[in-house]
Amino acid sequence: MISEKPVVQELVALMLAHGVTRAVLCPGSRNSPIVATLSNLPEMEYRNVIDERSAGFVALGWAQQVQAPVAVVVTSGSAVLNLHPAVSEAFYRKTPLLIISADRPAAWIGQNDGQTLPQPGVFNTLVRFSAQVPEDDVWYANRLINEALLELRHRSGGPVHLNIPLTEPFFGMVEAELPPVRVIQRTEAARMNADEEEALLEEAAALPRRLILLGQQHAPSPTLSQLAEEKQFTLVGEHIANAPFADCIRPDTLLGATPDADWVPDLLITCGGDVISKRLKRLLRAHPPKAHWHISPDGELVDSFCALTRVLEGEPDEFWELLEAFAENGDADYRKRWQAAPATLPEHEFSGMKFVGELMQKLPAGCVLHLANSSAVRYAQLFPLPQGVQVECNRGVNGIEGSVSAAAGHALATPEKLHFLIIGDLSMFYDLNGLLMAKQCPNLRILLLNNQEGGIFGTLPGMPDSPAIRAPHGESIMAWGGCLFNSMQIAGVNEWAEALSRLLSSEPGPVLIEVLTETEQDAAILKEFYN
Repeated sequence: MISEKPVVQELVALMLAHGVTRAVLCPGSRNSPIVATLSNLPEMEYRNVIDERSAGFVALGWAQQVQAPVAVVVTSGSAVLNLHPAVSEAFYRKTPLLIISADRPAAWIGQNDGQTLPQPGVFNTLVRFSAQVPEDDVWYANRLINEALLELRHRSGGPVHLNIPLTEPFFGMVEAELPPVRVIQRTEAARMNADEEEALLEEAAALPRRLILLGQQHAPSPTLSQLAEEKQFTLVGEHIANAPFADCIRPDTLLGATPDADWVPDLLITCGGDVISKRLKRLLRAHPPKAHWHISPDGELVDSFCALTRVLEGEPDEFWELLEAFAENGDADYRKRWQAAPATLPEHEFSGMKFVGELMQKLPAGCVLHLANSSAVRYAQLFPLPQGVQVECNRGVNGIEGSVSAAAGHALATPEKLHFLIIGDLSMFYDLNGLLMAKQCPNLRILLLNNQEGGIFGTLPGMPDSPAIRAPHGESIMAWGGCLFNSMQIAGVNEWAEALSRLLSSEPGPVLIEVLTETEQDAAILKEFYN
């Protein structure tokens, strides 16, 4: 018999999958679904301990003696506080304790309901990982529980805490087996032996449709291009991935208007940070690959596509070289699908998108291209980029602030390089103070696309027709610091040739070109490619 609650089933199934087969169980009503399920499993060895403070130390001694994780399960309220002494000892002795505390729903904390206190994060810095596990979101719960169980023995190991709010009724039990669950594994390059290498390669060999997706990074290894060509891996990356390979495909110029499961790989391998394409994210989340490996130098668990099955901890080159040396060839037809001719953009006589494309086409080798967030970074993904151009963008949290200042910081650090910034009007006005530093950068060139509102909002499906959302302002940068630069404002296509010439000039002195443009045509294209 097991609890009918899906979150409890997910928790217990993952404990068994990760080898946590020992538990100390404390009495209580709120934790009874967990206690009843664990005590009914033949695979689980358990002990009942009434006092939680004693239970924590029993679990501690047990874990130290068998050199394996032990769970301790307590009810809500002060019960969890009694584990503090044992948890602190486990932290400093690097003992893998899995603390599972049941909890009341958050709405009842501080409302004179029994056995309630703020339990999330109660152990603060004395645990290696802590999470509030949702009762009603199985994917999110799965990810958090996997992450906690992996952290128990990661590197030096130590205690972790899962706090699980449970609603009544508690005692619904079903005669059933535990459901299949997604198990996320971690492979550490530094500790990988020959058997683990072989198992990894056998898994890859059984998954012929293989796609490597590069997120934001500085310089992927040249080994990648060789891997793609010789072993039929499909290589996909946006400009922010800085992948200087002719066979690296930009996803949003290729995927059809309604991408389907035929585009989805059997094996997805990701590395780096942010991926811009909403269309690609939706495709992979709607049609999960059979396996998703994420390469992370620090072993961080990143489940961007809700399909992660393995974290590869180490430098990407370690895994690229392994796959290149041993992996069997992938599906060539699948790779050809991704290598199809990219979509052709409609021609517009006068538009910000047109000017972005023409500037990018003529960028000199060795320069740095900075992209502000919102429309600017999305326009840029739709056009090819010359070889030898470094791309920078504040994609850590995708904010519009600080784009001018960040570009100035780069430009000041490398005065021998030309730096180009493509930016929209809201981002520019958000960082007016950045112009004070930008004017000190003789190697900085700024292309400002000013449609005098937040044009990106016009691409959002179902957006209400409210001027307040688009934040119209009616301002020109020329009145707010344009005079500090070799500047020019254009409002017609006939002026673009001179403006482009100024932008590309190698003569010292900061340049700012403001294009007064409309939004509707460009917004329609962005809506097609990004929604």
